[in-house]
Amino acid sequence: MIGSLRGVVDQLTPPNSLIVDVGGVGYLVYVPTDLLSRINVGEVLKLAVSMSVREDAITLYGFETSQDKAWFEALRMAQGVGPALALGILSAVPRADLAHAIATNDQAMLKRVPGVGPKTALRLIVEMQGRLAQLGVEERFTGSKSPRDADATADLRLALLSLGYSHDQIRGVIERVPSELPLEDMVKFCLKELSA
Repeated sequence: MIGSLRGVVDQLTPPNSLIVDVGGVGYLVYVPTDLLSRINVGEVLKLAVSMSVREDAITLYGFETSQDKAWFEALRMAQGVGPALALGILSAVPRADLAHAIATNDQAMLKRVPGVGPKTALRLIVEMQGRLAQLGVEERFTGSKSPRDADATADLRLALLSLGYSHDQIRGVIERVPSELPLEDMVKFCLKELSA
């Protein structure tokens, strides 16, 4: 089994793969799209690797950290989630937001990921909630938000993203928003905080 690779990036093959030259052998590795966007041809790269073996193919999935690899493998264990969908989820949703969505039963956020329908979103939440502690997710994610609160948070996140803010910019601000505010006031609160 291949657990990691260290070599020179020989070729980028968007949207989500690259070829790493390790001692003259080129390995095709599938990676999250956010990682691919930060890599350049010719740089030395070390990846934590998860290997998928089927009758007709051996496929490598690479990650920047062992934590990201652990997330990928945990997602793959959920019923109906194969490696391609697990990689798609990690490409579409930052880890902290994914943990928050799972901990707060935020099916709406998960359903926005291409390939995740209502049944898969529910399965992910049910099966992944018990794995959050194993993934080292902080206890602050396990607070008991009601489904209405989770929906409001998802709507707020979407509104801020549509205004051009990144996941990293809005994550800390959303956590400070008073939950009793209507959505319009929540957006105003965040905009004020982000402009400070």
